Amino acid sequence: MGVSSSLYASISGLNTMGNAMSVMGDNVSNVNTIAFKSSLATFQDVLSQSVATAAGTAQVGRGVTLTNINGVFAQGSFQSTSSPTDLAIGGQGFFMLRAVGSAAADMYTRAGQFGFDKDGNLVNPTGNFVQGWTLNSTTGQKQGAIGDINIGKTTPPVQTSSVQVIANLDSSVPNEVTLNPLYDAWNGTNVTQPVPAAPIDSTAYSYTTALKAYDSVGASHDLTVYFARTTNDNQWQYLVTCNPNEDHRVLSTGRDPVTGALNGTPDVASVYTPDTTYNDLTQKGAGALQYGVIDFSTSGAISNISAYDVPPDGKVDPAQNTNRLTLSNTDSYYSFAVNFTGDKTNQKIALNLGAKYSGQPAAVPQVLVTDGAAYATTGTSTPINKETLWSSVYDNTGTKVDTTTPAVVSFGGYKHDGTYVDPTLAANQYTLTATGKVQDLLDKINAAFGCTCTIDAAGHIKMTDGIGGPSGLAVTTFGFSVAPNPFGATTAATNAFNIITSKRQVVSTARAVTTAGGTTPIQGNTALTSVYDSASKNFLIGDSIVFAGTRGDNVAVSATFKVGTSYGSPLTAPNNPPTMQDLLTWLKTQFHAEASVDGAGRLVLTDEKANVVGGYQSALALTSITPGASGAAPFGAGPFTKILADTTTADGSQAGGLDSIGFTTEALSTTQYANSSTTIFQNQNGFAAGFLQSVSVDTSGVITGNYSNGQVLQKAQVALASFNNLAGLKKEGGNVFRETTASGAPVTGAPGTNGLGSISPNSLEQSNVDLGTEFVNLITTQRGFEANSKVITTTDSMMQTLINIIR
Repeated sequence: MGVSSSLYASISGLNTMGNAMSVMGDNVSNVNTIAFKSSLATFQDVLSQSVATAAGTAQVGRGVTLTNINGVFAQGSFQSTSSPTDLAIGGQGFFMLRAVGSAAADMYTRAGQFGFDKDGNLVNPTGNFVQGWTLNSTTGQKQGAIGDINIGKTTPPVQTSSVQVIANLDSSVPNEVTLNPLYDAWNGTNVTQPVPAAPIDSTAYSYTTALKAYDSVGASHDLTVYFARTTNDNQWQYLVTCNPNEDHRVLSTGRDPVTGALNGTPDVASVYTPDTTYNDLTQKGAGALQYGVIDFSTSGAISNISAYDVPPDGKVDPAQNTNRLTLSNTDSYYSFAVNFTGDKTNQKIALNLGAKYSGQPAAVPQVLVTDGAAYATTGTSTPINKETLWSSVYDNTGTKVDTTTPAVVSFGGYKHDGTYVDPTLAANQYTLTATGKVQDLLDKINAAFGCTCTIDAAGHIKMTDGIGGPSGLAVTTFGFSVAPNPFGATTAATNAFNIITSKRQVVSTARAVTTAGGTTPIQGNTALTSVYDSASKNFLIGDSIVFAGTRGDNVAVSATFKVGTSYGSPLTAPNNPPTMQDLLTWLKTQFHAEASVDGAGRLVLTDEKANVVGGYQSALALTSITPGASGAAPFGAGPFTKILADTTTADGSQAGGLDSIGFTTEALSTTQYANSSTTIFQNQNGFAAGFLQSVSVDTSGVITGNYSNGQVLQKAQVALASFNNLAGLKKEGGNVFRETTASGAPVTGAPGTNGLGSISPNSLEQSNVDLGTEFVNLITTQRGFEANSKVITTTDSMMQTLINIIR
């Protein structure tokens, strides 16, 4: 019995050694297979049987059997390749694959020999889809769940949203003697002349630089920035422009009803009616995109930037709020509008000069300046100052003011909060005396209006509000009882105290308040039924109010506004309840002028065009307002309009409001050093349409596309998976594994996270078969096989001897 048992034991040895040899043969045959993982056969003895011995019961083994064939998942060495999509994993993890026809990834591999198919999908050599995440090309963030990787062959155009212009402006360039604003020097209509000329003469600026910008369809356009000195030390002006023929900007129509500032992102000034455009090339401002002023510190660094939109007529009023741009606390740079395609929405471009806004707006006080100036001699060479005696004050014709009769100066109007200053009160009157000083009058005005009055270098009275921000400060009465009035009289036809403007303005002499008998001025968002006059009468629904006058182009206007009804095209139904803004919008279309309410509650019309010497002269007027059934006449019954002086010489006046003051220089910043003006750096973030030229992959598995338009975009990221029991994976052939219940569910993640390995691009993992080890195992297995064979032959000989006994 024992002899025959040895036969079977040896046969199990032969079978086991044969299987082990098959495993080694498979390993050796795959020594050059990409990412092949070798196997290791392990053995165990078979259940023993009991036999009787002199010492008692003993056990005799019955042979050997395979314990298991385990995969060896040790890291293979890397082989360098020329393909960027050949990927190797350094560490734990498998690439995830989705078979054609499968709904989700169900295969896993370490073989990273990938490439793109005809549809742009990343696949392995058998056509299975490599899995990963699509990335947002702007933020680099993952989008959606794990899926097929397809980076596409093209990239759409990207319109420019930011430009960076870093320059040095030569500090040795002298200040201008007389300010020649760049927006005045620009004339977009020059390109339409029989012999087209440049929109700006080369003598108007000191330095210029140009760069490309892209529109929504990927076409490139030149943006040119001009720089010139101002009359102030350490100050430069700039003008951003484009080709006037390419300027198709759409005019903004919305303004904040309280502050009058442009709604939303700064846009083109809205004093123009919707039928006014830039691209008809009859507008001087065609192609002028933004005007600004840069202040430098004495060390040559930017300290502040102010910016303004340029309206179609090209006339910027820096003293007014109409064109002034303000930044929100989330803005870093001023933006300007462009429109190269004729789209209904303008394209916004932020201009980065190398200084970032601090996010803290500053309240700018309102400043009024008299049109007229007074002099201390009969000529105009010696302006007065605050210490000048009234006996030595003359007007510009050489006529001395009357201190004999004497003349009484009366002044009235509105304070910052709209409180009325009554000129008939003794507190608001001043009697000239020969020994009195100009400062005595200034002190009385200061007390009445809560302001600070000074005499500027030219002999004008300069009136600065004591409180910053949007203001109702206004002078409606300023008269000398006996001529002359050297500063100019305030009457129904003119106004002595002004904020400089190039566009004619019409201002009501009366103002509206929000309650009967109240003093709080109305605003643009005040309900029309809450608009009261001085007699405590208010507008009522159904009131028909007739406005008569002339537009700036001398076209007569006589139109009826009915409170609470639709106003017809292009306007829509009014607010419910209707507000003052509805009336202002209606007035704008009737008079082709910006309609607003100032801080005192007065109605203001501003012509859409600036006066031009030898050209356009505004005829804007509001001659009468006929009340409706309510009898309410909050803006007066006439004469109720004042036409502010049309002046174009900067005088230091300023509309109260919020200004963006406080900029911090960046690492690259525009400077004012004593070197030649030059462009240090320029950049923009737009692109034309592009075609994929090459790809690259980083160690985190991010696939980046390099496109013909210069874009380098992160498009996708490879996903990896790992398993708790690698030995439980099932080999499917083709270097592919599948999960089993023994392996557990895959744990997925990005390369380099959750214990997963990193990616080595331009590399393939080689087989981890160690030929030296395999050959040693081959020898020992061969010896084992031979030994088992020898046992069988020996046993056969023994059995033959037993058979021969019976002969």
